[in-house]
Amino acid sequence: MASIHITYETARQIADHAKTVYPEEACGLIAGAGSIITHAFPVTNVAENCHLTFQLDPNEQLQALKEIDHIGIDWIGVYHSHPQSSPIPSQSDIKGSRDPKLIHLIVSLKSNKPKLKAWKISEFEVLPLEVLFDTESEQNTVHEPLSNSQKTAIIIASLLSVMLMLAISLSLLPPAPIITPAP
Repeated sequence: MASIHITYETARQIADHAKTVYPEEACGLIAGAGSIITHAFPVTNVAENCHLTFQLDPNEQLQALKEIDHIGIDWIGVYHSHPQSSPIPSQSDIKGSRDPKLIHLIVSLKSNKPKLKAWKISEFEVLPLEVLFDTESEQNTVHEPLSNSQKTAIIIASLLSVMLMLAISLSLLPPAPIITPAP
């Protein structure tokens, strides 16, 4: 079974969002790098019957995608909650799935402790993914890309280090031997 990783903080943020909008379904985008989910972007559920299904607000979804791009991470998928049922894709979830490359993370609030399950959904199959929780999020945190001024500072510091090493090396050389002409 394929797996995904999610930081504990991101899983907690998703579960808290689901609890906040209960009994409606919460929804949003998940992002990170590869199969590691490090960020969640809550989006308003604008579905007509938001107690039974979800539909991402298109304007908020666009804003979240812009933020994901700005941070320099990948859009991995979507999340939503099932307030009264198990974290298994409903027929509505399957029909609403548009991109089989995206992960669908579902949080169930059916019991006292939220349960998260992940799925790959295409029009022909629904595949479960193992969800692994990373408590050491620093190890898997995706950092923002360097700005141009940071890149310039690194290049300048590297050049100065090389020049300093050359200067020190040259100053440590013994004096050149004095060669006297033969008589």
